[in-house]
Amino acid sequence: MNNKERQIELKHQIALNTFVREIWHEIPEQIEVKYKNLKAWGFDLAKILKSGRETFQAYDEHTITAGDSYDDDGEHIEIKEIIKDMPPDSKLVIYVTLEDRRGVIKAYLKTDEGEEILLFSLPAGELLLRYFRRKKLMHLVDSFHSSGLTTEFIRKRGSEGKAYNFEALPPKMRQVLRGAGDIVRKHTGSGRFSLVYFGENKDKEDRYVATFVLPTIYLFDIDVAEKIDKLFASLR
Repeated sequence: MNNKERQIELKHQIALNTFVREIWHEIPEQIEVKYKNLKAWGFDLAKILKSGRETFQAYDEHTITAGDSYDDDGEHIEIKEIIKDMPPDSKLVIYVTLEDRRGVIKAYLKTDEGEEILLFSLPAGELLLRYFRRKKLMHLVDSFHSSGLTTEFIRKRGSEGKAYNFEALPPKMRQVLRGAGDIVRKHTGSGRFSLVYFGENKDKEDRYVATFVLPTIYLFDIDVAEKIDKLFASLR
């Protein structure tokens, strides 16, 4: 067997011992999340007058105060109040779309009357990284790879080698597979987690490659994001 054939054989051996937890259901066009997520993403909610009409808008935290006014695209904006508390059952409606070849998040405040008021529209990846850092979800920051309608995380440690078969996986790696399956089954409904394990290096550190592809829309629920960050933390 020549060198090229050995490389192909090793590549196939890795592929055959990459273990997957995967479910794909229809990804919803929108989800509702708790109002607390707005703060987690780093925004203040303000009651404003927009050309004399009362409405709401989100601003980067600590960038505005009551009484501020400015003109935007021909409309006069007055900041009437920075909202400190909302009813505990207040909801945000989240949409993730694909625009200009990248994911875009649009967040709406849902009123008691059922009206949806647009608070902001931003590139999904930009907002994800912003709030991952803000909430100190550093395993997600380190593993973030790309974001569209789905977001991919890639986590690697050490050099590749001969991949372990499932029966040889240490208990910690099996627990990671179970945890990823639980996240997809119970919290996102769709997603694909893969793990290939190469054993320990000379310093007794695990060597592996793990990837997680999930619907972007669910990552804007801070409770779900924290579960994924904890899963990646367990790979250390």
